[in-house]
Amino acid sequence: MKRINKQSGHAALLFALIIPGLFGLFTLASDGARAIQTKARIEDAAEIAVLAVAAHNDDNEDSAGSGSGSQVNRKIASDYLEAYLHDMTLVSELKIHKYNCDQIPECVRGLANGQPRFFQYEVEATSRHVSWFSGNDSIQGFGDTFDAKGAATARKYQSEAVDIIFVADYSGSMADGWNGGRYAKYVDLRNIIKLVTDELQKFNDLNNSDDNTVGLTGFNYYTRTKPTNRSNYCFMSQLEYKNNGNINYSKTVNRIFTEKNNRYCVNHYDSSRFFDLPLTDNYSAFNGQINSFYPNHGTASYQGIMRGAQMLSEGTNPRRLLIVLSDGDDTGSTQKNIHRKLVDAGMCNKIREELSSGTSASGQTIKARLAVVGFDYDVNDNTALRDCAGEDNVFKAQNTDDILNKILELITEEIGHLN
Repeated sequence: MKRINKQSGHAALLFALIIPGLFGLFTLASDGARAIQTKARIEDAAEIAVLAVAAHNDDNEDSAGSGSGSQVNRKIASDYLEAYLHDMTLVSELKIHKYNCDQIPECVRGLANGQPRFFQYEVEATSRHVSWFSGNDSIQGFGDTFDAKGAATARKYQSEAVDIIFVADYSGSMADGWNGGRYAKYVDLRNIIKLVTDELQKFNDLNNSDDNTVGLTGFNYYTRTKPTNRSNYCFMSQLEYKNNGNINYSKTVNRIFTEKNNRYCVNHYDSSRFFDLPLTDNYSAFNGQINSFYPNHGTASYQGIMRGAQMLSEGTNPRRLLIVLSDGDDTGSTQKNIHRKLVDAGMCNKIREELSSGTSASGQTIKARLAVVGFDYDVNDNTALRDCAGEDNVFKAQNTDDILNKILELITEEIGHLN
């Protein structure tokens, strides 16, 4: 019996000696498993965040140093990181990149071989977490904190055929030069549209079903059409009037998609020249017509928006884009006031609802979007135009590359994740 008691004492002593080692192994295993799980979660968060950033389509101008990304994109990414990583103490590093095709060697090579253009987005994040078992002089641990890092990439392509109406400013200021281009603004505009149609043609050549189509309505104080039975063009106003001569805003909104008969057909009395170009996939003829257009007079962008909506409703593709291209505000308080009252009366909501209704020729649900791209001016100065499109659909462009890339981004929609 005494021999057994002595052996029990030895076992107890041995167990006491190995307890610290066992506990250290337990802490390492616990925090190690947690670190592996956290690594997987931050990679999942980065994948979802980069898809959300790509879908939101913000300009991503760096807000806090190179690679920091815009405040909008940082907020999107941070929200997803916080949702996936509940025990995170902070994001110790967050990098967000957005690359145009000409910044991606693979895309540049693909364009040379007739492949479609794409945009690439990248999100890199490092999160910091408090360790459960930090360790001490006797027991090994992970330290007070540990970091986890994740990264993901997404590419954005055009997935479906699209009908595009360019609502193009042909007011007098478009004949001016600007710091963002080599020529007068209206010349840079037609060159940009030519590059856009070149990209659309690549999609049409690769696609076996629906083709992209483009059209254009120009505007200054009015839009213009050129009837087939006339050699000259006709001014068109989209406004409806009451018997007392005042504008009937509710009737104007309700009848947006009714083509107006209030045409004023005259011979050329000024130097401006432009008229409606309906949707087409004959880009050569389309661009040839635009090459003859010239701007003059003031600006009433609401005229172009309403006329463009009418023309876009003739499209048959599953996606519709109404893109306003302008270099400034509506002219004078009268035009600004008319535009504001039309927006407040529901003009733009009516346009979006009508253009998004029904199905395409191939049976798909139609999706429509209204966007504004400003030529070297702060589009937020035109509050009616900003509120019409919605703040997320208003973009400022400093140069021709900005304008081209923004239009191509609006066209691209399919987002693919790259491991």
